[in-house]
Amino acid sequence: MKTKTLVALYGHDLVVSTIGACLEKRPEFRVIRIEGALPDDFKKIAAPQPDVIMFDLGSTQAHFGVSLMHRYPEIMLIGVDLENHTMLVLSGESSRLLTIEDLVEGIRKRHLNMVSDP
Repeated sequence: MKTKTLVALYGHDLVVSTIGACLEKRPEFRVIRIEGALPDDFKKIAAPQPDVIMFDLGSTQAHFGVSLMHRYPEIMLIGVDLENHTMLVLSGESSRLLTIEDLVEGIRKRHLNMVSDP
């Protein structure tokens, strides 16, 4: 049985909410929202650790992604910037973001690499 990729949306702005609504329609994803500040430890709040945390690059501070990546190196971080049609995958890669398909392909590419690594 294929497991769903758990995508956590951070923030409540229009960018993140719209992307979340699109991903919720796809059977390969389960979407949750992170309320308030990011938890220091997902285990402490009895929440599943997401495979992906998605956030709006325009509404977060510059150090946000780096500190989060340091705390959770196993979680894929995707910052989206719809104004410039880009997404920043905080594994050191950036890709174009013109359609929701570009976003889905970015998640799949990273998730498949993580699953196939020994």
